Amino acid sequence: MKHIEDKYLKAIIDNFIVLMKDKKIDVATIAAAANLDRKQVYRFINGENVPELTTFLRIVLASGFTPDEIFKFKFDLDSYMKSVGIQKIVHKEE
Repeated sequence: MKHIEDKYLKAIIDNFIVLMKDKKIDVATIAAAANLDRKQVYRFINGENVPELTTFLRIVLASGFTPDEIFKFKFDLDSYMKSVGIQKIVHKEE
């Protein structure tokens, strides 16, 4: 199975794992609370699969976290954007 190579997605997963360990939450508990198969949760935390947004939210919310907690970590977004070819739109003032 191909693993996730995107640095930002890896950072999200790493942060989620840290939060899980801090709260002593296991995959089986998350899967049961989210009404998902354990394999779906394992594939996400092992970086084997990028879940659909709705599945990601089920995993996050069932774990007792908010989306802003999952995305709250240090990451150089400017370097990331440059490395993957994303340009930021400059909004025009009216």
